Amino acid sequence: MTEEDLKEFIKLNSEKEIYDKYLLGQDVWYFTKNITDENPLLFYDKFKKFISSKLNIHFHNISIIGSAKTKYSFSPKKNFREFHDKSDFDIVLVSSELFTYFWSAFYDISQNQRVENYQGLTSNIFRKFISVKEDDPHYDNEALKNWQRKLTEFKTQLQLEYKIYSDINYRIYANWESVESYHIKGIKILKNKLNETN
Repeated sequence: MTEEDLKEFIKLNSEKEIYDKYLLGQDVWYFTKNITDENPLLFYDKFKKFISSKLNIHFHNISIIGSAKTKYSFSPKKNFREFHDKSDFDIVLVSSELFTYFWSAFYDISQNQRVENYQGLTSNIFRKFISVKEDDPHYDNEALKNWQRKLTEFKTQLQLEYKIYSDINYRIYANWESVESYHIKGIKILKNKLNETN
């Protein structure tokens, strides 16, 4: 798929059709490009089973998203930028329990100290997701420290077995409706920008 093919598909199809095909579909550009000795679709299943076992999240509630999935960024601000060495590898985890766990952690932290990027964090929470990386500040909060410890423990395995060397951004959503709502909104902006240039 070329950038022009993608742009044409976006112009001709609805936001929901674009979301279903490119963001929910099972094709992962990163695995297709880097995995040559296995079927990329089966490899993606194996990857999700691994994440599921490590983070105790149902297999069907895990999805790779972003430019690692599609090669090109769907963020309206990034203008279809291709995945590169400095790109984050974005993983969606859908779990109301985990979302509440982190919401509570950040609430507790905010009662006693300043939270970095408070405005961005609260904006994300309002849209029903929280992003937590292994090297984000943990504010000496046990919930965040335990999570980051988990991520660090299997980072090497992700690199060796799954050939993922980029920083991984785990985005935890409260439900699938919030995943769809967030990405449909971005696709709509992207679609409007494309139509404005024609």
